[in-house]
Amino acid sequence: MFFKRRMDYEKMFLKYIDSDFSLFACGEDAPNHDTLKAFEKKYNVKLPADFKDFSISPLGGISIEVKESIWPRPQPLEVGPFWSFLYGLVVFGFSAEIPDWMNIEIKANEFKNTANGNYVPFMEVVGDADLYCFDKKGAIYRWDHELDLFKKIDKSFDELLEYEVAELKLRKEKKVAIK
Repeated sequence: MFFKRRMDYEKMFLKYIDSDFSLFACGEDAPNHDTLKAFEKKYNVKLPADFKDFSISPLGGISIEVKESIWPRPQPLEVGPFWSFLYGLVVFGFSAEIPDWMNIEIKANEFKNTANGNYVPFMEVVGDADLYCFDKKGAIYRWDHELDLFKKIDKSFDELLEYEVAELKLRKEKKVAIK
């Protein structure tokens, strides 16, 4: 019998994240399965299994940013290519101690009043107003904030997370090269 192997998040992060990054994770305050079930019921959504695995891990709810000493933060009215403002990544989490800006329930409530449709945001690229969301069946969509439209993403949560972490590393390398 074959079982899907749970992603080795530590190995994946070590592949892309070096000392130029700051990483904040929910740590030992990760939620349990009951917390996730209550969230699913409240928001009428089925969270994908890989997102649940990530959420109950010590990493569940994570912020990754290129350190400001490496990538100075954009200043008001600064102009540049769009990618040059995308210096981080956040996966929203459930931890009781998680900051509001990373709390998936707070984000879901805010989003309900912003976008049309029944979607739950779970990840953002820092500097980009578009969000990754789950629909009620757990499929992944990217919300276009300008058009208020949702585009289906044909990746699992694990695949999307690795893709976005790899893209963040590439942007950091590009930023360092032009510095």
